[in-house]
Amino acid sequence: MPKAKRPMERDLIIGSMAFTLVLSALLAIVSYMSFSSWFYNRYNSELAHVITNVEDAVDVDDLYECVQTGIPSKKYDERQQFLNGYVDDFELAYLYISYPDNGTMVSVCSATSDEERANGEDDWPLLYCLEDEYTEEELATYEAAWDVDGISYFENISDWGDCYTACLPLYASNGERVALLCADVFVDELHATLRSQLISRSIMIMSIGLVFGILLVVWLRHNVTVPVTKLEQSARSFAEHSHGRKDPTQLHFEAPDIHTHNEIESLSKAITQMSTDMQDYVTNILQAEERAHNAEEEAEDMSRIAYQDELTRVKSKAAYAPKRDELNEGIQTYGVEFALVMVDLNNLKLVNDTYGHEHGDDYLVGSCTLLCDTFEHSPVFRIGGDEFVVVLEGRDYA
Repeated sequence: MPKAKRPMERDLIIGSMAFTLVLSALLAIVSYMSFSSWFYNRYNSELAHVITNVEDAVDVDDLYECVQTGIPSKKYDERQQFLNGYVDDFELAYLYISYPDNGTMVSVCSATSDEERANGEDDWPLLYCLEDEYTEEELATYEAAWDVDGISYFENISDWGDCYTACLPLYASNGERVALLCADVFVDELHATLRSQLISRSIMIMSIGLVFGILLVVWLRHNVTVPVTKLEQSARSFAEHSHGRKDPTQLHFEAPDIHTHNEIESLSKAITQMSTDMQDYVTNILQAEERAHNAEEEAEDMSRIAYQDELTRVKSKAAYAPKRDELNEGIQTYGVEFALVMVDLNNLKLVNDTYGHEHGDDYLVGSCTLLCDTFEHSPVFRIGGDEFVVVLEGRDYA
């Protein structure tokens, strides 16, 4: 009896290490997703606070009038100064009011920070058209937010930097949408923090996983692999010495020294007991084989009876079911050529009622004879009292 080509101990060690690595990777991914979700939820909360406060402070009807006329009102400059101060107070990347229009963005009011003003940047004028400043994907994002009644959140990767944006449509008192109130924060630091967290937590989880894997392998060797190896060696020795023996009394199993107090020890004792009862087992198996052989022959006879119609001696409805499945499978896989003849005898009830069921049976048998003679190369099935199916194949089909 040959030894195993793949020792179980090696497979268990490889499997344990692979399981540990996969589990560690999954834990690292879950940790990253949880940490990332926490960060983005925090940004959502902060940006929602900013958007809500600015919305409360902005006179949307006055803003609507400015957009319609294209002329800044008296409140426009106050609104501009308010936004400029707000963007610095809350350390925002950008704070602006714009709306999408014909494939571009139109600025209604955009805040500039102290740093930007120190660098010589001026506030954009009312209805300043930002042509070629936004890609089609970015415009599509703003257009989607334009149709949402509430705050939309999305990441905005553009030439102005990687930002996380919150947008809220502003409505005038007449129900008209005026513009999108948007607040951006830079997320470069967020991405760097997430990467750092992912690396550090992955290293920590991998270290814990490695220790767990080593302890698992030690436990498996003591409780599983070494006892199983002993049991396998005894079983292989038993198989080699018992091969070809016809006398059950010559079958003897040398029980290995196993004290694991688990199923492996129970298995060793069971095999030892089994060798003691081998003679009875072999005798019972031989008797069972004889009974099984007889039962198989009986089953074949019963199958033949079940698949043949008792009266007409053609194939029965039970035989038609597997033939139908065979044809369906042939249609779906490799293609099969056949035709079906559906036969329904006329006036069987009239024959039975007029001449008696004996002559009705003669009518059925005679009709089957005609069918079998006509289609002598194809199987005929009786699927009902006076209903028959012929599966035309081969010469009959041609």
